[in-house]
Amino acid sequence: MPSEESSVLGLSGKTAIVTGAGRGIGLATARLLNRLGVNIVAVDQKFESRTHDRTRLDSIVRLVVDVADPNSAKAVVRRCVEEFGTVDILVNSAAVNLGGALLDFKDQDWDRVMEVNLKGYRNFARAVATLMIKKKIKGRIVNISSVDGIMAEPGILSYSASKGAIIAFTKCLAIELAPYGIRVNSIAPGWCDTPGGTGRLNEKSRKKVISRIPLRYIAPSDEIARVIVFLASDLARYLTGSIVVVDGGLTSDISIPGLMY
Repeated sequence: MPSEESSVLGLSGKTAIVTGAGRGIGLATARLLNRLGVNIVAVDQKFESRTHDRTRLDSIVRLVVDVADPNSAKAVVRRCVEEFGTVDILVNSAAVNLGGALLDFKDQDWDRVMEVNLKGYRNFARAVATLMIKKKIKGRIVNISSVDGIMAEPGILSYSASKGAIIAFTKCLAIELAPYGIRVNSIAPGWCDTPGGTGRLNEKSRKKVISRIPLRYIAPSDEIARVIVFLASDLARYLTGSIVVVDGGLTSDISIPGLMY
């Protein structure tokens, strides 16, 4: 029996593919969707043994996949249909950040970032959209970008470029798929408590980051997951091509500390 909450969201009984579901935002999203009655095909390059220990294990399948391989995306969609009969939702969350400024990064690192962060999104969007169009499924695709695709910080050129490209990719895809009733949106998280985010900060750096965020805290990954779930739900039926910034006000603040008018 679906809960009142899942009924309002229109998610109970749906099926979602979530890439990057082994940790961080992808893991939090897979767990939350599953608690709301969604069947999950979780995709990542590796999973910890207890990654999904709190989910309904009869309604979740974990697949070890390199998202940069287009054949893997097609295979994941086939497996999803075999297990659950359909695909209603795609959350593209897989990402790597190999860092490096223009004069420093290695070509193979740049290529790998683009393969995972951009080509991987295209691979899964194309495989899922092909099924949705064929089966006349009015599905939902949510792509995870970043505030680094909107604003700039040094030393992560390839990552920022890939996240900016995801924003353009989302808008173009939304227009292409709108005639089929498929919605495509993106979120751009700011600082988030994930292994790839705050996991690299020491205590001093963490306090400095928090001091720059107007809401004065770093969001846990489940707060980001809630916004993704909203975009995948019936509550967002009239949203497509939107980029939702979830950053505690970080990108809205252009104040300069100590400067008074």
